[in-house]
Amino acid sequence: MAQSDQVVQNATFPTVRADINDNLAALYSQSSGPSAPTTTVAFQPWVDTSSSPPVWKIRNSANTAWITVGVLDPAGFESGGVTPIANGGTGQITAAAAIAALLPSQGGNANKALITTGTSLLWGNAISSTFTKYETTGTFTWTKPAGVTTVIVFCWGGGGGGGKHSTQGGGGGAGASCVITALAAADLGSSETITVGAGGAGKTGGDGSGGNGGNSSFGSYATGYGGLGGTGNGSQTTSRGSTVYGISDTTPTPPVSAANIFEGGDGGRSIDAGTSGQGAKGIFGGGGGGGVYGPSAFSQPGGISVFGGNGGASAFTQATDGAQPGGGGGATEDTNAGNGGDGAVWVITL
Repeated sequence: MAQSDQVVQNATFPTVRADINDNLAALYSQSSGPSAPTTTVAFQPWVDTSSSPPVWKIRNSANTAWITVGVLDPAGFESGGVTPIANGGTGQITAAAAIAALLPSQGGNANKALITTGTSLLWGNAISSTFTKYETTGTFTWTKPAGVTTVIVFCWGGGGGGGKHSTQGGGGGAGASCVITALAAADLGSSETITVGAGGAGKTGGDGSGGNGGNSSFGSYATGYGGLGGTGNGSQTTSRGSTVYGISDTTPTPPVSAANIFEGGDGGRSIDAGTSGQGAKGIFGGGGGGGVYGPSAFSQPGGISVFGGNGGASAFTQATDGAQPGGGGGATEDTNAGNGGDGAVWVITL
């Protein structure tokens, strides 16, 4: 480390030589030292050793102040001040501003992501998704998220309630249908009304049919129809599972054993004593509730469903409820029939 007064004295040879050596030492060491040189000129370098690592500075053109060039860090040189992008910097003094300076303009590109064309960067629609389940009966408002392009909707109606007949048993409630649709987000409003239908009430008290399940819907775009209530008039008929077109009716034929993809399973009927029908299966639609017709210990299981709710089991005494979404309630002969499972609406956005 050396600093000098930048003057070679007019003196004898040894003194002149010493002055020359002092000035050369100052030049070689960049006038390094813990304090600034006393004598300065424009553009004079100085390595400030008052900190570790030292800081490299240079005098400005007016010889009035020092400009910090950078920190002489052995682990990596750190530039001082602001370096323009063209010279390897960002022209900014904060990390956030530096990133913004390097990226394409963010103005007017809210909720977009940075993508590449293979040759350049630009802002494009971000791929994001949501999955919202509406499984409480009632009416709700769905608000379209920003940036989505596709909306997929599943709608299940409520399952039918089980029926009751004190001498000839009751029919199981029918399973609800399921409707699945894919919609362009641009075709939807900023919000849509969602309705989730309740399961039909199982018959209690005197003889009679169970209540029909309520419909579930997503705006005007998709409706899952509720299941028909199980019979309770001693006719030994079957409540057919609801279809994608609406609630079906009753038929004297036994329930279909094969499962339909979107329709609800048929409710089990009451037939000969001890051979009451099992509820039919479903795939997306709910399973049908089991039917019953004595003896007192007799029961039948409800139909199962792959994606919907299972049907409730029948019993001579207390039947069980159908499962959500859309399973039919089990029938009874003596006490209370099972309620249908409530409907549901699932909304997926992409």
